Amino acid sequence: MSALATADLRGLYTELHVRNGAQGWWWPGHEPLEIALGAVLVQRSRWEQAASALTALRTRGLLDAAALAATEEDTLRELVRPAGFPAQKPRRLLALARWWRDRAPGAGDLDDAALRAELLAVDGIGPETADAIGLYCFSRPAFVCDEYARRLLRGKGHEVPGSYEAFRRALAPAVERAGFTVAELAELHGLIVEEGKLASSRRG
Repeated sequence: MSALATADLRGLYTELHVRNGAQGWWWPGHEPLEIALGAVLVQRSRWEQAASALTALRTRGLLDAAALAATEEDTLRELVRPAGFPAQKPRRLLALARWWRDRAPGAGDLDDAALRAELLAVDGIGPETADAIGLYCFSRPAFVCDEYARRLLRGKGHEVPGSYEAFRRALAPAVERAGFTVAELAELHGLIVEEGKLASSRRG
């Protein structure tokens, strides 16, 4: 098994792009808050479930941080029930909405590490969700070290650490060496997810 620090991510980007085609700005959603809410709703759920919950929020005019933050948790629970985990996700959405209302307007003054630290301090936002939000909502450079990336790199013979943060640290030299732009990192994430879905369909 080879170390992740030696991974040729630029070569991987080219390989996947040739095989699967351009993915564009891959993450579903139009506005940054909608993308961030989707990142929380999809946790331990299928995207179809998260999308149903987002539709319910949109119908009630709650894809607005101030309006969502002022919503009663019981009301929110019924709206996002399709996404599952009704005891957790409404509380997490409210925490994110309050942070967004109070802190997101000034996020441009935070460096990448400080923004990530603030996101990680929000209830329900773990490392993977923080990196996805940083990348897709705030255009911060991040390689999303999700399960799709784990499987792909392991399949290419790399030793992948068990925890997200250890994976992220081990891969950091390869990410830095590749010199990706934010747009390329978003594209690479989409390419890796597409590759993972195609591999799953072939196995199925």
